[in-house]
Amino acid sequence: MPGDFVFKHAFIAVAILLCSPGVFADQRQNYPFSVETVREGSGHRIVARNGGPAAVSVAVSIADSRNVSANRPFPVYAVVPAGSGTFELARIRPAVPGVGHGFRVRSTWLLGDFNARPNPDASYRLPYRDGLAFHIGQAPGSRATTHTEPESRYAVDIAMPEGTPVVAARDGVVIYTEARQVYGGQSPDLRNRANAVRIRHADGTVALYAHLAHDGVQVYPGQLVTAGRQIGLSGSTGYSSGPHLHFAVQTVARRGDGLTTVSLPFQFYVGNPPAVFSPRFGMYAAAQYSSPGRAPVVFAPARPGQPPAAGRSGAGGSKSP
Repeated sequence: MPGDFVFKHAFIAVAILLCSPGVFADQRQNYPFSVETVREGSGHRIVARNGGPAAVSVAVSIADSRNVSANRPFPVYAVVPAGSGTFELARIRPAVPGVGHGFRVRSTWLLGDFNARPNPDASYRLPYRDGLAFHIGQAPGSRATTHTEPESRYAVDIAMPEGTPVVAARDGVVIYTEARQVYGGQSPDLRNRANAVRIRHADGTVALYAHLAHDGVQVYPGQLVTAGRQIGLSGSTGYSSGPHLHFAVQTVARRGDGLTTVSLPFQFYVGNPPAVFSPRFGMYAAAQYSSPGRAPVVFAPARPGQPPAAGRSGAGGSKSP
């Protein structure tokens, strides 16, 4: 645990809450997307079927091919629009007509659009109800962190009691929910068992709200939500060392012959007019949106024998919708 921090002349310990890579329920477990091979004449069509509210990035390759010709080079990368039904990815036919042919299809997919262009001016309200204030634990620049993978490198962990209302940090569309998970702890079998909500924004980025309580999701896929709308209750499900909210802004990127989810730097805002700031370890951030904003102060750890010292706050600025 880091050293003590001071806020309003009180000593406050800020804990590192652990949530290692791969702790969140697999977004592909209950999302209506598939890649299929459909026979057509002497050849085949490879198609994707997307029955859900999210654009899906997919990468398709073929293996063990014999006497085949394709209408496009492999691997094939595509973004399948939300609710698009059947979407053709490629056509395959015998290279030599009348001779037997064969192949195997390999595919991987993720929720999100690898062509998305994140809005650099976007900012996010704090993901909890007005009037509440909590410490930011793990964040970019933390001295100790388990956020080492691309999907969580810029994520933050916000310590809060179980059952705390969690709200949308930015307007968007709910594209994924998981609320069936019951348990939390640091046992390896709890990896991929965190309840979560994913919300897609206008610029194609996706916000992840994870470790929610059992049955603690209060929105549904396809639902439009505005910033400040309650979406669930905090918890400690999945691989977690204690109650907290894991919040990240993510997109999909091409990597090698596949796809990966990457987290992005982002900024919170408070107040009206707003003050915009980058989240940092040790901030005590109050959700207030009725008076002029002031960025939270970062408190520097105390050295042995010295009182804690306040560090610099984030810079103020203007909120972008």
